[in-house]
Amino acid sequence: MKRVPEPENDFMEGFFKWLESEDGQHSMEAVDYVFEALKGADLDIAGRRIVWADGQKLTIDQSVKKIYKQTGINIEAIRSHIIGWLELGYEPKGLDDEQMELFESQINAWIDEYGNSLIK
Repeated sequence: MKRVPEPENDFMEGFFKWLESEDGQHSMEAVDYVFEALKGADLDIAGRRIVWADGQKLTIDQSVKKIYKQTGINIEAIRSHIIGWLELGYEPKGLDDEQMELFESQINAWIDEYGNSLIK
């Protein structure tokens, strides 16, 4: 019986190839810049604002522009990594499980609304 070679679509293999590519390198650079820029930031979840360490309360788009002005890196990459930070990078302190669940649903609603506004 002839052995069929495994397809080269293994997720991790593809991911590592992408990381080594120019696009992957730019994305990793962008995530480093975004997460560093947002270090010490907080959220005004009701107002849907990122509260920067310097006290500025900015929307996602305003935050994208602020990081772009500082770094000149790709705007779409900045936007994507800010959303990633909202989803995974920001951790509110002192919330119990129920409060955290509510917080996560508010973040998801914010991101969904923001994504829908980009489509219009």
